[in-house]
Amino acid sequence: VFEIGNHPLSFSAYIILTSVFALILLVFYRLKIKVDTSGIDIIYGIGIVHIKINPDKIKNVRIVKTPWYLGLGIRVTEKGMLYNIQGSNAVEISYVKGKTRTVQIGSNDSLDLKQFIEKAYNVA
Repeated sequence: VFEIGNHPLSFSAYIILTSVFALILLVFYRLKIKVDTSGIDIIYGIGIVHIKINPDKIKNVRIVKTPWYLGLGIRVTEKGMLYNIQGSNAVEISYVKGKTRTVQIGSNDSLDLKQFIEKAYNVA
């Protein structure tokens, strides 16, 4: 590995790059959605990226199809933030935090997630 190409990597550069990629992997390796009485928690990886939505502020929940060009990860879209790790369906949640905001949570089981949120918080 250290002798490939005209400008091979030094051992210290290899260790630094491997550490950076391992850290990125730990931070974003999964998307966990936790719905309970305290609210909706959107947690990436080991929990460094953690978003919380207060349940009494939720106005609307619906399923939307995310276009392929929005990709995966954390995205800013014209409708609001998109948190997606797989699939092309997302649950769109409109809530009030000063003004009305929208967040989309990508899920391969978006119908069950939508129904669970509606049932847990009595959202029509």
